[in-house]
Amino acid sequence: MEQKKKHLLNKIFSIILIGVLLLTSTPFIYSADSPVYSNDTYSPIYSNDAIRLNRLGLFLGTNNGFELDKPCNRLQGAVMFIRLVGEEKIAILEPKTSPFEDVTQAWAMPYIGQMYVQGYSNGTSSTTYGIGAMSADQFSAYILRALGYIEAKGDFVWSTSLSTLLELDIISKRDFNIINEGSFLRDYAVKLASSALDATLKDSDTTLYQVLLEKDAIALHSNIRPLPVSTGTSVTSYEDMTGIFQRMHANLQYSATLDTSGLSLETIKNWLNKITNTSSSDVWGWHIVSTYSTDKNYPSKVSIKWLYTDGYEVAYSYLYPDSSLGLSAKNLEIKGVVDAFLKREITQDMSDREKIKAVHDYLIKTTEYDVLLDPNSQINADIPPDSYMAYGVLVKNLGVCDGYAKAFNMFMDILGIPSERVVGTSYYNNKAVSHAWNRVFVDDQYLNIDVTWDDPVPDRGDSIRYDYFLITDKELAKDHNWDTSQFNPNYY
Repeated sequence: MEQKKKHLLNKIFSIILIGVLLLTSTPFIYSADSPVYSNDTYSPIYSNDAIRLNRLGLFLGTNNGFELDKPCNRLQGAVMFIRLVGEEKIAILEPKTSPFEDVTQAWAMPYIGQMYVQGYSNGTSSTTYGIGAMSADQFSAYILRALGYIEAKGDFVWSTSLSTLLELDIISKRDFNIINEGSFLRDYAVKLASSALDATLKDSDTTLYQVLLEKDAIALHSNIRPLPVSTGTSVTSYEDMTGIFQRMHANLQYSATLDTSGLSLETIKNWLNKITNTSSSDVWGWHIVSTYSTDKNYPSKVSIKWLYTDGYEVAYSYLYPDSSLGLSAKNLEIKGVVDAFLKREITQDMSDREKIKAVHDYLIKTTEYDVLLDPNSQINADIPPDSYMAYGVLVKNLGVCDGYAKAFNMFMDILGIPSERVVGTSYYNNKAVSHAWNRVFVDDQYLNIDVTWDDPVPDRGDSIRYDYFLITDKELAKDHNWDTSQFNPNYY
């Protein structure tokens, strides 16, 4: 647990926060179209947004976990706001005082002091901040202020701030209807904060994510990950675009605005299509679709977004539940399998290692290796056989190494555990053959997992091997070979 903290905040900042906020293990993720209640117990629907914020160091939870089912109070809202404006470090390292006598919690004082000194809040009176429940409109007003909107200039009215977020397309109508009903929960706060990251600042093409990046206010999960993509990053070649794609994928960055001066939209479209429709994108285990848009105010800049397809579209739907509405028939089948697995096998108290084992065991118990698929047949990169895809493994219960690896990677994305699909060779009967497996970040390091080789052939039902379960590079290199540059490409 302590090691994971070090990847979310720098060492000095982590030491200061250890006694205040505890990073918890990733909770069970489940998305739905509306809040779910069972015996008056609320089931969070935005856990995936909490995980995203958690991995970026913007939402740490309490010593009881994320507590997304709890109401969000004004102190917690202030903490999230200070993080969203990139001022947490200075609030902690250079604490200010406030006149508010009702703020007695030591963990909250630095944030409220920063709120007061910067003029973000004057409290409910000269001596009280008001530490009770927060409303959706109050928190939405914080979001708008973080994005540069000013109430005094008529940009918004705080009492209708949630509606303003809807009008600005920062949240969807579905999310508005959910959040606007009943008490304002921590679950809703993380959704609004996550949506704000992908929104652009007022009168700007720069997203809040990119502003926090420039302020060094976003903590990368691992120091071996590449840098995120900043606003205005120059693109002059297909190689540039490919590198940008890798960087965005590695940092949970779903949109970026690029400087495309000198390039035609047709060229940009062709590059995006090449990445999404050929095997070059498949090196990282993604089958994706891309979108792009232009702004008449910024004619030399193009905004791009990446979306998942196949099993990865399902993973995306957990990060952004609205996208579930547009899933293809195959993806809806995959999602049904995933939903059942998460409900049955994953619990909030499980460690990442336990979750990884649950996925590993599930794939082996439910999948048979497709021994009838001709390994020498020519594969169509646009329409590969189902056995090469997560669909074959999860729905047809039949797959080859590529399908196993993609299905495993999809589950890791959903569970918020960093994972890479590895393409290389393995040695079978003293002969090198093309192969795919995974490397996953657990216990503060990347370890290898080869689900295919742990699944006996011919199939033996529930028989499971653990010969290739979370082993080191040195152990794996005895019979596997791979190009390490696929994890550490040269970025410009």
